[in-house]
Amino acid sequence: MNKLLRRLRAGWLGAALLLTGLTACEDPAGLESALGVDDGTLAAAYVDTITVRTSTVLTDSVVSSTSSYLLLGRYQDARLGSVTARSYLQVGQASTFTPEAGAVLDSLVLVLTPDTYRYGDTTRTQTLEVHRLQTDLRGTATYYTADSRPYDAATLGRRTFRARRPLSSLRVLLDNALGQRLLDAARLGALGTTDELLYLLPGLVLTPAATDDAALLRFAVAGSALQLYYHLSSEPDQQLSHSFELAYGPAHFYQLEADRRGSLLTALPAPRQALPSALTAEETYIQAGLGLQTRVEFPYLTDLKDLSGGIVINAATLEAEVVGSSENRYLPPPTELLPRLTDAGNHLGARFGDASGVAVTAGYQRGTSPRTGLERGLYTASLTTYCTQVLAGTLANNGILLGPASGDMVERVVLGSGRNTTAPMRLRVFFTRIKP
Repeated sequence: MNKLLRRLRAGWLGAALLLTGLTACEDPAGLESALGVDDGTLAAAYVDTITVRTSTVLTDSVVSSTSSYLLLGRYQDARLGSVTARSYLQVGQASTFTPEAGAVLDSLVLVLTPDTYRYGDTTRTQTLEVHRLQTDLRGTATYYTADSRPYDAATLGRRTFRARRPLSSLRVLLDNALGQRLLDAARLGALGTTDELLYLLPGLVLTPAATDDAALLRFAVAGSALQLYYHLSSEPDQQLSHSFELAYGPAHFYQLEADRRGSLLTALPAPRQALPSALTAEETYIQAGLGLQTRVEFPYLTDLKDLSGGIVINAATLEAEVVGSSENRYLPPPTELLPRLTDAGNHLGARFGDASGVAVTAGYQRGTSPRTGLERGLYTASLTTYCTQVLAGTLANNGILLGPASGDMVERVVLGSGRNTTAPMRLRVFFTRIKP
């Protein structure tokens, strides 16, 4: 056993020294010619021309009602069309609100707490519009990014702003008539519970203006509230307030809507059906929140088994280049992608690990393209375990789905297919053949 291990190590080191002179083909005969080191018993080889087949898949909608955030805004993407974010929310209260009979309304203000997340052009002005939700959200336990609920066309308030940082809070002055109804009900003792509050105000909907083309931003549910300001007629100079907090509301969710008309994804089929990269200019797409993922297949990977003797996979790495013309400083790519197993129906399967059992990720990095000499983005992921199990016959060769690693975001990236001439996707395999 020790002698075999020494030979494997020797073959691998020899192959590493000869990488620049190795070539390979997809068929077994071509693979024979790629063997870079041969001591009569072992032969080490490197191949990067295994066919990589790619397509774009629209997976199921993402759950957003369990999120701690709300999303709002609209931006236009030349590659993937426009993206619109709306948020649906209910407010609640932790204690009974019973102001004195002499309470006089000053204002009703929706106070939203943005975090640091932005996506799009924050130098442009955009508008937040607030509408009245028509129905209670409590009838459905789970809401997804594809869901929507009816709301009044009339606005309760609007605020125009730029989403530049820092933006510690966003305050929207709402219709005084709504504030007066809430105050009147409270004075009568009819606003003691969240149910009574929702009877008067089923909820609010946050939308961008119809012509907005700027950025998406994210609000934290915690710290955001509907703030009612009032004073007592006997003390007009002393302002009082009561908070109806989002955190106490029974439900909230955000909706993400994509308009892909005019883009290469216009022909995107129904969910879980694949759109081959040959129909999208040899590009493939990933977009968080909207369910766009890239399916990557290696249909001829098992041809490696046709070589006589045994095959030991030393390392296998997927390299996915970002299409340079798709890069936009306002629409940065995800910092990380997650590979998952899949099946013929494009269902999201389990994550898989590397040799040490750590879940595989595809990290983003910048570098110089060896083809164009230009700086470009690149994702790399270890597929050593995947390839080893496929060749061993313990895993079906269905390929993987590459998707976003983080939720509550809308990052997108455009990757080259295996046939893309400037940003080709490659599977690099280093293996040792043990001759019979």
